[in-house]
Amino acid sequence: MQTVRAIYNPIAGRRDLSSLLDELATGLKAHDIDLDITPTQGPDDATRLAREAADGVRAVIAVGGDGTCRDVAHGLLGRSIPMVIAPAGNENILAKYIKAKATVEHLIRTITTGRATPYDVGTLNGNPFLLMAGVGFDAEAVRRVTEARTGHVSYMSYAKPLLQTFWQHRFPNLCVKVDDDIVFEGKGLAFVGVMPRYAIGLHLLANAKHDDGFLDVCVMPCTSKAQLIGLSISAAIGRHVRRSGVIYRKCKRVRIDSPESATVEC
Repeated sequence: MQTVRAIYNPIAGRRDLSSLLDELATGLKAHDIDLDITPTQGPDDATRLAREAADGVRAVIAVGGDGTCRDVAHGLLGRSIPMVIAPAGNENILAKYIKAKATVEHLIRTITTGRATPYDVGTLNGNPFLLMAGVGFDAEAVRRVTEARTGHVSYMSYAKPLLQTFWQHRFPNLCVKVDDDIVFEGKGLAFVGVMPRYAIGLHLLANAKHDDGFLDVCVMPCTSKAQLIGLSISAAIGRHVRRSGVIYRKCKRVRIDSPESATVEC
């Protein structure tokens, strides 16, 4: 009998998928597949559990949000074990991008008849990411949410951290080097990633492709709250790249330096 390992984040997002996993285990038995349900206990636990998966497992299911997917993928890097996603977070950006669903029928079909496809992985200071890395305002807001988190989170969990960041953030000076060229020096925020989609349906890196072997980078000059509001509105309607001073590139390497304490998240 083959085995599938489900790495389950019990505090992901707003939805508890424990009952779904029990149903999935029953459904997979009909296909002679045993489901090993393994909950995480804390930060980085999903990476460790993925690394510990036996070489013969058929697949590893990341049960959680985008952070859980990133950690599971980290643990599987360099191995031939495919990752399946059972979305349980708030945004589930990666799951929406690849059209993954948290239903027993979809998961069984994916595991038994699905085809593994390659996906680019970026690295930030040695740490892998599947979506994008942010430097500046967005990263600081995400950090505040993460630090305040004690259990399941909802969209309302982001309200206070976002407001605090909006009023308290000081835009850092950035020096952005794309491959061998310095393309920006000044105050602002930056995004680097391997896929176009971001939170709340924004396409900050509209030209990004998950399997083209390149990073996409978007640098937005910003020195004030008024500019930030303008950039946010432009991003919401997909016109941020057309704003004066905004830089968009495809590349293999990005280096971002700051003489200040610029927050980074991925």
